[in-house]
Amino acid sequence: MSKEIDLRLSETFSEFLEDTEIRFSHRNREDIFLSDLFVAPDLEAIKESSEDESKIIRATSIFEQDSSFLILGDEQSGKTALAKNLFKEFRSRDLVPILIDGSSLRASNIDNQISRRVNSIYPHASSIDILEQDNLVCIIDDVSKWKIKLKRAQESLISDLTRKFKTVILIADDEFEFLFPDISSLDGYVKFKILPFGYVRRNELIEKWVSLEPAEELSNQEYWSRIDGLSFHVDLVIGKNIVPAKPCFILMFLQSFEIIGSQGLELTAYGHCYQNLIYQSLNRVRVKQTEIDTYLNALSELSGAILNSSSVGIDSSDLQSFFDEYSRKFLPVDQNKIISDLVSAHILQWSGDTLKFRYRYMFYFFAAKNLADSLRKGDQARSTICHLINTIHLERSSHIILFLTHHSKDPLILEEILKFVKGLCSDEEKITLEEEKLNFLQDFIRQIPEIVLESRDARQERLSEAREKDWLEQQSSNDTLQSDDEDLSDFVSKVNKILRATEVCGQILRNRFGSLERANLESIYGESLMASLRLMSILIKFMDRVKERAIREIDNVIDKNPRISNNKIAKQAEHFYKGLHYLLILAVLYKTSYSLGSSKGRDIYLTVTNNDATPAALLVQEIIELQFEKKLDINKISKLYLDFSKNPVCIRLLKEIVLRHCYMHDVGYKERQQISNKLNIPISTMTIQHALSGKGRKG
Repeated sequence: MSKEIDLRLSETFSEFLEDTEIRFSHRNREDIFLSDLFVAPDLEAIKESSEDESKIIRATSIFEQDSSFLILGDEQSGKTALAKNLFKEFRSRDLVPILIDGSSLRASNIDNQISRRVNSIYPHASSIDILEQDNLVCIIDDVSKWKIKLKRAQESLISDLTRKFKTVILIADDEFEFLFPDISSLDGYVKFKILPFGYVRRNELIEKWVSLEPAEELSNQEYWSRIDGLSFHVDLVIGKNIVPAKPCFILMFLQSFEIIGSQGLELTAYGHCYQNLIYQSLNRVRVKQTEIDTYLNALSELSGAILNSSSVGIDSSDLQSFFDEYSRKFLPVDQNKIISDLVSAHILQWSGDTLKFRYRYMFYFFAAKNLADSLRKGDQARSTICHLINTIHLERSSHIILFLTHHSKDPLILEEILKFVKGLCSDEEKITLEEEKLNFLQDFIRQIPEIVLESRDARQERLSEAREKDWLEQQSSNDTLQSDDEDLSDFVSKVNKILRATEVCGQILRNRFGSLERANLESIYGESLMASLRLMSILIKFMDRVKERAIREIDNVIDKNPRISNNKIAKQAEHFYKGLHYLLILAVLYKTSYSLGSSKGRDIYLTVTNNDATPAALLVQEIIELQFEKKLDINKISKLYLDFSKNPVCIRLLKEIVLRHCYMHDVGYKERQQISNKLNIPISTMTIQHALSGKGRKG
């Protein structure tokens, strides 16, 4: 019989386990603990040979594997938070974990170091008794900071740990990936890398943040509305990994939104959120408050030099020339200290002999600031701005323009953007979704099954959608649409220009509803909407060309296989391509609405829509009201249904839009019945049984 051991934790260590390290503020909670916010990240297996398969697991899955692990992560990726959570999880599984700070490890007397750590974690038991247990787990956080330089000593330490403990988990910086191949005692370890948060993990973290509010104060609709609002803004400020999707960054954004308040959130430029990250970075390396302006100015000038050179950074050989020029324009600075501090703050980094910004958003932010400051000093800044607008399909250009609208309210910027949007594919006819223009889809709509209103759980629907977004982002990570290659095909360039220009215009709308004249707001929304409807025309024409090529291929197959019924194949191909047309129309409507929508612009949207009340504009308006205002106006929807009575394609689109809202927001059974009656949508028998049983998600 094993000896009874008192495994209570010391008070100091218990507090350490719950410490978030960065203090977060929430209007309903004075103290926020790590357990309130922790979301286990996804881990990607590190391939040690080209034959290894790509593998992604949840961090919690490592408990199911009988192995030791090496987990690598970028700075601020949540490594320490993961180490703390692993400690708690192992304890809950009746194991005895020991958590060690890697920076405390030295080559000599490793047994004494472990023993001292055990005493500080479990003060109520003898370290000798604890270390004799056969269910010991060792977690070493930041092993890359160990004070062991000799390779032989490193080998010996890891061999000792592997022998003494049932499981060893080593957590290290990314740079350790270049070291571990030389440490043979790590050969048997399973190696993973911490991934940034995708849509699923972001949503999980946002839901935890919203759950800090008292449950009794939020109805179901308010709960999902709050999550949708925060998710929308977080996705915008993160962009396509413009800001790394790390949990600490996401939480800083959520805290910024909390301070701003939900009423003023959309009226405040997102630039303030990025600016807050930059200030936090400077504070971490203890830059004095009186010196921050100097550091920001140096960064602005550096980004201007990089932008004008069209390079990614500035070579060390040119650095002295840059600071000589800087000293002629401004008071001289201690360039070595500034560079050292900015590298330590993870704002700049050395890549070989080139000094560049560590994260793209920082370069875009300061390049825009430099342009804004230079706008009144000559024509060069204006020329650069016009070039950026004309190449808005490139990531670099579109994000600098976005930050420029934060740094400057100069009317020139808006005038140039509007002129550009008006000219986008102006020779293309916009798709209005009028009945007579949709005859080619009428037969398809009649053939597909009728929509049925089902009972679905909002959380599961949202999880499925987030997983699909993660999958799509992973698939498109190397896609040309995300490329900054200026020699893109004409088609891809057209599509990307409209998509990016619409996103920029949407940001301007959201940030400046309170300061732009009404006529300007209406122009931004109206011209962006028209450009998006012209995009629909471009995409449909492209689909038609693809269809013609596919039909030629099918003819070749039939010629080679005469026994196949060519009539049957032709019908199936026709049905398939019409289905793609329909989904494409629905996707463009949603993309336009999400790019331009806001909860603050109702009057502007209504005015523009009433002046050009095409079915397409009306459907975009409906999506905006449902997504951003959470306004399920059944009488208005019923009127739209009647207006579309001779347009079966738009009736189907309207039904899809309304049902998606119902599924994502736990709409009550009474409202579902009204929707069913007004839109002529049957309710599934399972939905009725679900309602009669009284089951439903507790808000």
